[in-house]
Amino acid sequence: MKRILLCWMLLALLTGCGKAGEPVPEGVPEEVLEGETESLSGEALVSSAMEAYAAITKDLTFTLDILDAAAEDAEFLTFSITPESAWNVAGRENLFPDSYRWEPASASTFGVQWTDMENRGLCFTMTAPDGETALRCCTGRDAVMWNVDGEAHYALVTAVEDGGPGLDDLLRGIAEDALREAAFSAPTVDGAETDCEEIARQLNEAMAENVRSVPDWVTWKPLDFQASGASVFDAYYGQPENFCAGLGFRLLVDDPYGEMANSWQAGAGLGEPDADGYYGWGGAAAIRKNADGDWCCDGLATGGSSVELPLSAPGAEAPLSELVDAFFLTVGESHDWLVPYYILEHPAEDMAALPALLDQRTDGEARELCGVLGQCLRDSTWDNWTMETLAAALGRYGAYLDA
Repeated sequence: MKRILLCWMLLALLTGCGKAGEPVPEGVPEEVLEGETESLSGEALVSSAMEAYAAITKDLTFTLDILDAAAEDAEFLTFSITPESAWNVAGRENLFPDSYRWEPASASTFGVQWTDMENRGLCFTMTAPDGETALRCCTGRDAVMWNVDGEAHYALVTAVEDGGPGLDDLLRGIAEDALREAAFSAPTVDGAETDCEEIARQLNEAMAENVRSVPDWVTWKPLDFQASGASVFDAYYGQPENFCAGLGFRLLVDDPYGEMANSWQAGAGLGEPDADGYYGWGGAAAIRKNADGDWCCDGLATGGSSVELPLSAPGAEAPLSELVDAFFLTVGESHDWLVPYYILEHPAEDMAALPALLDQRTDGEARELCGVLGQCLRDSTWDNWTMETLAAALGRYGAYLDA
């Protein structure tokens, strides 16, 4: 299995580092070192910052560099933000006028805060794909710098609401969302593995390992995070082969109502801890092969996951011949309910073709499909079918509805 820890793959590609105590840390923007530039003021100041943020996030594809000055060696991490990980990015520039106070500042003011290794905490730089448009700020400091249209601008930015989140919190949130997305979508399993349960188990373990490996400054990082089991509930063995599994985890937090636990809450909360103080958490993963032929998933969903069926039309609009083929290539929920539902959605004139399709199957297969159709009729109310009318449409196979 290709397990790659967050420090190398989970969007955190180490690009360089600067050691605490150096007079000019590596990575300081050249503009900071070039002296004063004329600063905007008033509405023009905010408008320019909004323009920069909108340009950077236009396609929800940009880079976010983070310098963690609190680390033993101040490390630079580069996050590749994509639409899949940019959950709370689009349109946030509209918060700039009303959520923050903007005052003109200078290059030297920003430079002093940026190079103050002892007090600045995390420093963020978000950069557009053009490599020119950028926005920079540090946690716990109010100096902000941005580049747009070839010019550098500076401001002191504070929250309008006392104690409210600052601009640095916005950038930090983007990084934390990207880390969370990667923790659950980056793991892969060798494509040579054929046991679905084993594939799900390995992904389950890799996700837990990734969560444990996120930087300590991430607010949602639990005190501990362990895999608690995986169970396949839907599988399609045709092409492309894919399946769905429920993945469970156990997490330890300092306060079930605190910031650390906030991202793990579902519905009424985390529920009750087990005897060791761990809370249960989990979701469903749709697992398939990627372009490299390895097993992967797009993260976890809270419900509604089902396998991908290669049908020529969506759901019940697919021809009966395709649905019958799909039925015998599935195991789990699609086999027991979804594909039979699609079949039963067909009108009587379509169902007349089903006996001929069953003639091409073994008697055991015909009994299996008709038995599941009969069970679906008994479990739900159907506007277009009763047991009697479906038995008549199936002809000699009608007796198998009670199989």
